[in-house]
Amino acid sequence: MTPAKARDIHILVVDDDPSIQMLYERTLSSEPSKNRFNLTLCSQAEEAVDVVRMAVAGRKPFAVVFLDVKMPPGPDGVWAAEQIRALDPHAEIVMVTGYSDTGPDEIARRVPPTDRLLYLQKPFHYQEIRQFASALSAKWRGGMDLRKIQSDLEARVEKRTRELVKLNEQLKQDISKRESAEAEVQSTLVKLRHAMGGIIQAMALTVERRDPYTAGHQRRVADLARAMAAEMGLSNPQIDGIRMAGLIHDLGKICVPAEILSKPGQLTEIEHTLIRDHPQVGYDILKEIEFPWPLAEIVLQHHERMDGSGYPAGLTAEKIIIEARTLSVADVVEAMASHRPYRPTLGREMALEEICKNRGVLYDPDVVDACVKILKEKDFQFRQ
Repeated sequence: MTPAKARDIHILVVDDDPSIQMLYERTLSSEPSKNRFNLTLCSQAEEAVDVVRMAVAGRKPFAVVFLDVKMPPGPDGVWAAEQIRALDPHAEIVMVTGYSDTGPDEIARRVPPTDRLLYLQKPFHYQEIRQFASALSAKWRGGMDLRKIQSDLEARVEKRTRELVKLNEQLKQDISKRESAEAEVQSTLVKLRHAMGGIIQAMALTVERRDPYTAGHQRRVADLARAMAAEMGLSNPQIDGIRMAGLIHDLGKICVPAEILSKPGQLTEIEHTLIRDHPQVGYDILKEIEFPWPLAEIVLQHHERMDGSGYPAGLTAEKIIIEARTLSVADVVEAMASHRPYRPTLGREMALEEICKNRGVLYDPDVVDACVKILKEKDFQFRQ
């Protein structure tokens, strides 16, 4: 897939102050820069809603909308945000104001979801506009790619399921004895399992093509987590589910720009937010696909911690499923023991020190004990 150029990204600015409009125009479209965007300016809320309606109908939606809250004499920006969200639920909206009688909680209630609603306080610097536009347009592009991937995956599953159902019916018609019929049904289930495994591999390959570091990390985490699960005596379905989830636990990073994933320096607050969204994004991709394992829940919870300090939901202790508790420890150990674009390896001993120090605080004690045994007594080695 060819990445979209900045000029292919449409941005709408709604503000009744001509000087503010001029600032947006100079920042986002007038200067000769590769970061210029396709910019539309409006001064009133009703005009903006009409523009969005025409853009959606013409299949050229706006990626980001900057909305002034107060625009007399017409409706305010919150009303416009409600109308725009109804027309285009995927647009990233930035509420811009120097004063307002409507607080952030009220705006968030009227214009969900909150993960696509940000705030910018006047007076602001042109660099703030540029950063919001760049980061949010990248997030919007990632969302479009993500929805296409999810649609393609669902189509694959549906097609393969139809093929297997058809094969199963044909087998039932040809088998005369009950024993043979049961054997063939079992064979079909095995094929379905293999098909699911193929879909998992396809997802992992999708991530690998965008970020080789993440792909190698996922394979190594899957290997360690599977060995730990076996050491803990978990059931075979649980072990298989942990291994499959390990292979795609960072699938949600598909929506994070590659330059952020490989950035050697310190991340900005917006970049941190984009990366911390990856468990929820991965869950959203997987939740509608019927796997024989709770992959969506494992992926969603793999950054949760026993004391509630994790994300995205701040779950504690037993509220985190055992598969996610196992995967989280393997994830931390592999990340610390391996090289990353932004730092050299910290080493296996430091990784073990981290999980032992936080045994029972951040990490499940039984999981930590299994990991220590695997690495020290059984000399587990990561595949390169």
